[in-house]
Amino acid sequence: MRIVIDPKRPPPAVLDFVAGHLRATFPHYSWVGIYLLDGETLRLGAWKGEQVTEHVAIPIGQGICGLAARTRQTVLVPDVSKDPRYLACFPNTKSEIVVPIQTDGRVFGEIDIDSDALDAFTPQDRQFLEVVAGDLAFYLKAKG
Repeated sequence: MRIVIDPKRPPPAVLDFVAGHLRATFPHYSWVGIYLLDGETLRLGAWKGEQVTEHVAIPIGQGICGLAARTRQTVLVPDVSKDPRYLACFPNTKSEIVVPIQTDGRVFGEIDIDSDALDAFTPQDRQFLEVVAGDLAFYLKAKG
């Protein structure tokens, strides 16, 4: 499965579409956020879930999101209660995956997904989300 990104649509609409599609398609994705890199800070660009997080701006290197952006690697946390780097967003969150949006050595942002289930994310989730992140990176690079 792939998410088709319309290159004619503006970035806010594309990010909102992708976040909404991910949350609607995968019931174990309790909250989906897409952050964009602004200097040394990740800023929440789009989200789908019951409420917005208080973490709308995250410095690079802080928390799981900041770690993923700094290392340019997907970070999977099967049990957030056991990871001291986790920035608590919602009391029901049990696991998290953060996938950098990157291409050609440049990080544009990341996809951050919380789940209310422990160890919710499979290798297939990771692989699929890395493809989506790559597609978003290609789109954002083309947008300048």
